Amino acid sequence: MNMDKDLLTNIAERLYGVELLDEIPTGNPTSRVYEAAAGQNRYILKAEEFSEQRASHMEFETGWVSYLSCHMDGIAKIVASRAGRVWETAAVGRERYILSLQEKAKGKTVDINNPDEFNSRLFKRLGRVMGQMHSLTKRYDKNISSPEFKWNGPNFWRAGLEIPDADVKQSEALLVAEIERLPADTDIYGIVHFDIHTDNLLIARDGSLTVIDFDTCQFNWYAADIASALFLALMKKVPPRPMCSESERTAFAEAFLRAYLEGYREKCKLDRYWLSRLDLFMRYQMVDEYMAAKLYWPDADEKLRGWYVDWHRDRLIRGLPYVYIDYSKLDSDGR
Repeated sequence: MNMDKDLLTNIAERLYGVELLDEIPTGNPTSRVYEAAAGQNRYILKAEEFSEQRASHMEFETGWVSYLSCHMDGIAKIVASRAGRVWETAAVGRERYILSLQEKAKGKTVDINNPDEFNSRLFKRLGRVMGQMHSLTKRYDKNISSPEFKWNGPNFWRAGLEIPDADVKQSEALLVAEIERLPADTDIYGIVHFDIHTDNLLIARDGSLTVIDFDTCQFNWYAADIASALFLALMKKVPPRPMCSESERTAFAEAFLRAYLEGYREKCKLDRYWLSRLDLFMRYQMVDEYMAAKLYWPDADEKLRGWYVDWHRDRLIRGLPYVYIDYSKLDSDGR
């Protein structure tokens, strides 16, 4: 995104009455994020390139985030503009942008290499927060399934991208068919975050968590949101690598789930059936990871990329799990 900071500062002042401070790196070329200030208050301002698809998602996203933040801790509140809107558009020459502002949450992103932060206490707290999000969403009056925001609908990041491998493509088709056969009533299917990982979690000194970055929120199974959180935790801590053993990945996954489920079930029901479906959702997410590695892996890591892509391809076409888990050991509290 090419808008310079001075111009964005003028727009932010006009629309929100805030001053931009430091830019927060995101790695996304179509958006820019800044810390902003109004007196002693601190905020996060995001500016994105406009598209009709993104504008539609913003309406969906901000409504849900506003609802959650009014009913629970751990969700940064959206701040309305001077005109009372939860998101704004700004025109600069021939370009248009979407702007949004949120309160700055306390804390820092979780450090996976710090055992004082990335541990069973965090996993239990994460389960509690996600359980509360899912429980509240079941009562949200706009939690009505829409094809536009479906898990593999037009807002899906790889919608329209062709899978280059025929065997992987066939594996995905079989997974989609199996997923589509799952029951999908409002008690088990609804709006989910679907991108909960350490970069999108802020941890405060008191251990409290705040979930950020709802850009990929979608209609999906609540169990798929749990599976994604586990998948991303594994990918961060013990990803598929030649030096990571299956036993090491299994041990981490089972420790994560054991603590996570303890917290989750304090806030939301999860019965045995959906625990047993986590593997299905993670196998589908392997297709995402296969495509992301194919398209975006840095050229400097060509050898490792080849190994990584082949690992996911092999698992997908053989119907193997992303990680081996004995779910029966984790379900003593299943109901």
